[in-house]
Amino acid sequence: MKRGLLILLGALGVGLIGFLATRLGTVSIPTHEVHSHGKGDQLPELEWLREEFALSDTEFERIASLHLSYLPTCESLCSRIVAARKQVKELVLSGASITPELEAALRAEASLRADCQVAMLGHLYATAAALPPEKARRYLDAMLPEVLAMTADPGQHHGSH
Repeated sequence: MKRGLLILLGALGVGLIGFLATRLGTVSIPTHEVHSHGKGDQLPELEWLREEFALSDTEFERIASLHLSYLPTCESLCSRIVAARKQVKELVLSGASITPELEAALRAEASLRADCQVAMLGHLYATAAALPPEKARRYLDAMLPEVLAMTADPGQHHGSH
């Protein structure tokens, strides 16, 4: 009985490691994690917002200001997530079991993903608060699914913040 349980647990562990190795080996770094949001290129990514919600110049300036204020937080979280993913990948590929170090790295990456979602939600709610109520609701309806999709693979879904 004990031997069968050990074999089952071992097989599950090997399966998990294989899954993680395959998953992490095929995940590419999202574009927004590679490219910086320099001062000269941040407003074009907001043009869709201006057009979709028919923003006045004043509304757009408020939204652009919020966006620029949020960018350092986004950049920091994105770079930390990339580093955490790299560490997890290295640990998975160099080991043959789930070590305390691998478990800690996986938990740290998950925590960073949660931090990213919290920051993004805060940014979306602040942006919505800067819009008239009818535009705010439409904005949240459009953007909240992007944040919710981050649980699967954060960077691939929210390139326009």
